[in-house]
Amino acid sequence: MRRGSTIMTMAAALVLAGAAQATDERQVARTIDEFIALNPALEHYGPLHEEWSPAMGIHWGAPGPHVTLGVGHGDKVVVIEVIYPEQIGWQPWFDQPEGEPMELPGLGMAYTQHIWITEPDSVVPGGDPEFVPLTLEALSEVNPALEGYALLSPEYVPHMGYHYGVMGPGLVLAVSPQGDINAFELLFPVEGGHYPWFDQPEGEPMDLPGLGLVYSQHVYVVDPMSLP
Repeated sequence: MRRGSTIMTMAAALVLAGAAQATDERQVARTIDEFIALNPALEHYGPLHEEWSPAMGIHWGAPGPHVTLGVGHGDKVVVIEVIYPEQIGWQPWFDQPEGEPMELPGLGMAYTQHIWITEPDSVVPGGDPEFVPLTLEALSEVNPALEGYALLSPEYVPHMGYHYGVMGPGLVLAVSPQGDINAFELLFPVEGGHYPWFDQPEGEPMDLPGLGLVYSQHVYVVDPMSLP
């Protein structure tokens, strides 16, 4: 095994070991107002529809590529979501089986990926959703597709954490050394244009190895400046 692979494996083991003991004692965002306070760019968000979506509540987002939030009773954020056009191809962590995309009004045929931060069965009209601890271990229990997630880099990114994800289009998790979730992240190819909720200013995308020029969007659940 190459030395780089060994380091990555050891780092992953340390993070997952910490996750087993991690607690949710930090000050974390749970309501839409708390999410907006930590992520001012979400001021551009609003309800995308009025009807209740089973196990998801009301979708909050903006016109254009973005990380969508499902908001349940009491304005509590219950799920993080992203929508992919069918043309992007299928991935095993998507919600729908291969070859069975959904038809979404105004978007056409698309696949989705949801990461619940509550127990999905508790997301019902008028009922308080049951939160799960915002740890890698707890989210993996309620989101089986996360079992395919792995450490993407052994490097700790200041004010974010270690990046966990998959090789392909998907939501990325920023995870602390103790296994706590710090943020959800999505990358957007520069060809798709710029939107005001992206992390980078217009015309200043990141150049990532293997991906090229991209913009990103982070949705933090804790104050990034509180992170080392």
